[in-house]
Amino acid sequence: MHYQMIASQADLNACLNALDPSQPLCLDTEFMRVRTYNPQLALVQLTTGQDIYLIDPLAVADLEPLWQRLVGAETKVLHACGEDLDVLPSPLLPLFDTQVAATLCNKGMSLGYAALVEQEFGVTLDKGQSRTDWLKRPLTEAQLAYCVNDVLYLPELHQRLDAALVAMGRRAWLTEECERQVSGRARGANPELAYIDIKNAWQLGPQSLAVLRELAAWRLGEAKRRDLALNFVIREENLWAIAKRLPERAHEIKSLVAPQEWRHHGQALQRLVEQGMNVPSSDWPAPIVRLIDLPDYKEQFAAIKDKVALAAEKTGLPEAFIGSKKLINDWYSYHYRLSEQERESASIPVLQSGWRQEVLGSLK
Repeated sequence: MHYQMIASQADLNACLNALDPSQPLCLDTEFMRVRTYNPQLALVQLTTGQDIYLIDPLAVADLEPLWQRLVGAETKVLHACGEDLDVLPSPLLPLFDTQVAATLCNKGMSLGYAALVEQEFGVTLDKGQSRTDWLKRPLTEAQLAYCVNDVLYLPELHQRLDAALVAMGRRAWLTEECERQVSGRARGANPELAYIDIKNAWQLGPQSLAVLRELAAWRLGEAKRRDLALNFVIREENLWAIAKRLPERAHEIKSLVAPQEWRHHGQALQRLVEQGMNVPSSDWPAPIVRLIDLPDYKEQFAAIKDKVALAAEKTGLPEAFIGSKKLINDWYSYHYRLSEQERESASIPVLQSGWRQEVLGSLK
């Protein structure tokens, strides 16, 4: 299939005008994420089933016309779009994820694009370029061929999988899954709750958690501001160690972090520790209780797993897709960790909504 490299504003405008608005917009992205908080977009591949366009964001000054097109009414077709959603505009709806669609068609869970293409078309794709430096220019012929292949089969995959889902009565299931993916990515991380994700935070007492809350919220904000990966601001285990020790003097904090961390952030760390230690006890976070430590958790988990297994046998879907450990834990937390008031403002657990509720029935 013919492809065109888009490296100017005029080329981008012409490309967007050439894309058939009556057809789904099939796309993929290439990006790099090594030291940065946000992925660095390196290429966007687009097609509506005719020509393929490779848009170079390093050469096109204004991508806003592209972003406007992507939030339009056309169906967007991607494969395993989770990470793509981090570099594309939100909301990217309506969305058709061919990996999720393949799972719902009982073709296998978490199939890679190359595996699905081989299964459907008998074509073996060369994936040797997947780990290359996509920000380096010029792109090689091998890289360009790889990028073209990543969208070449999407239009036909969309047609086949869409028809299969309709025939199986599962098209609405896919819409539900895709909308959940998009909304989950759009919410992002809550700075006030970032401390909960610190490894072994559950081992800390309430005052230490108050300090860790200050530190983790600051680190998240600093990572976003400077576009740095979280651990390139300050390593997670060092935040934990500070919160555990509750140091009162600068030299004590200094001994718990790397030299470069102290050099760049020593004053901020002193201020944050002081703020956290001055939080009134009435405002300390509640101790983090692990689900596994709750008295009836194991029995409840096993009971739900049994229902998931029955649903998997009935539908042909993988157990991990219907009810993963995370989804079961989310359900349990909603019913047994949240207060009645908290449940009123919380999202309904995935396991008791939509198609999963249909196939699982009541879980209590």
